[in-house]
Amino acid sequence: MLISVEVENFRSFYDRTIFSMETGARLRSYGTTNTHRFKRSRLLKSAFIFGGNANGKTNVIYVFHLLKALILQPTRSELEGLLTDTFAGNSEPTYFLVKFLKNNKYFTYELEYTEDRVIRESLRVNNHIIFSRDGEELVLPELLMPLCSTIRKNQLLLFFTQTNNILEAKEAYEWFVIDVIIPNTKKLHPLILKELKQNKELTRKIILFLQAADFNILDIEVRDRIDHVPSELSVKMSGEDADITAGEFIEQRVAEIYCTHQGVDGDTFVLNLSEESAGTKIFLRLAVYILREQARNTVFLIDEFDASLHIKLTEVLLKLFNQWNLGSQFIVTTHSFDLMEKQLRPDQIYFVEKDRFGKSDLYSLFDFDDVALKSRDYTYKRRYLQGIYGADQIINESAIAEALGVEYE
Repeated sequence: MLISVEVENFRSFYDRTIFSMETGARLRSYGTTNTHRFKRSRLLKSAFIFGGNANGKTNVIYVFHLLKALILQPTRSELEGLLTDTFAGNSEPTYFLVKFLKNNKYFTYELEYTEDRVIRESLRVNNHIIFSRDGEELVLPELLMPLCSTIRKNQLLLFFTQTNNILEAKEAYEWFVIDVIIPNTKKLHPLILKELKQNKELTRKIILFLQAADFNILDIEVRDRIDHVPSELSVKMSGEDADITAGEFIEQRVAEIYCTHQGVDGDTFVLNLSEESAGTKIFLRLAVYILREQARNTVFLIDEFDASLHIKLTEVLLKLFNQWNLGSQFIVTTHSFDLMEKQLRPDQIYFVEKDRFGKSDLYSLFDFDDVALKSRDYTYKRRYLQGIYGADQIINESAIAEALGVEYE
């Protein structure tokens, strides 16, 4: 579970910026449905980041893109630079501070670095130092202290210690790599397609989910298709013209999803997922990610989750993120300001605004000193849709709850 993340000098976030999933003090609205309880503290089940185009809301998600890449792709020598994405490409250090819960332990991971070296890095678990680095000064677990001289200036201690089987480092590494999920709503990874092909129970739940959401899909199936692709392409320039020559064609196996629909006269027809509507593709892929990770305490980061989705579908996803959510967190960006009025707490609503210098400012609705917001006597924005134009979508919420294995209320 994510507690909070601090960032400085990353993309449009130049100044120190904090994003927190901790609940607002003395705020009790939707406390049962929209928060997780951990011992004496509560964390939000979901957070929604609003903002105009190019204001920087997606950069909150890119924080974890970069952290995952840094951890998964360690440098191999001092000649290799660390991945950076600084404000306006400056050479100043980037800073991250991530606090999270895993296995009933409180983790704090800190990293400050430039392209060529790590300035500071530490991992604390329940306030106990697992490792730390401050310039040239290193603190490692006792068994690894003799290896201090082998640590390169551009080498992350988190990767080094987990490679050497330090339990807490392995847990932190697993949280970043496995527990933090950034769904690709444009394309499913081949490994996920393979799992979907083999896991009949997962397929059953997804079909039930789609049927409950009024998609008229009776069945889904993963099929293999053989493509013939050139083994290599060569380009020869002749003046302003280019001749492209394909090498020998080889067979390539491609897995794809096919959806069976109910026809008008009781018959059925099959469509490749690529032929489905944009909303169907996004909703199906999100359902796959969510249902396959249902048993884990997963942090989902979804960019513009409501793109191409009917408003009724976004509403039911809000219930999935909050009311029907047993152990995960959802952090999403959106343009749909009408979602603010859909049973959300002020501390779940974030805004990103960019100034004339290109710097983004991230702040929560709860940060506003307004008594009315704390007492739930508020209207964030007049609704966009009143339902008077028809074209509504019929949602079977109880069936979706059944697919999730939770009680419908």
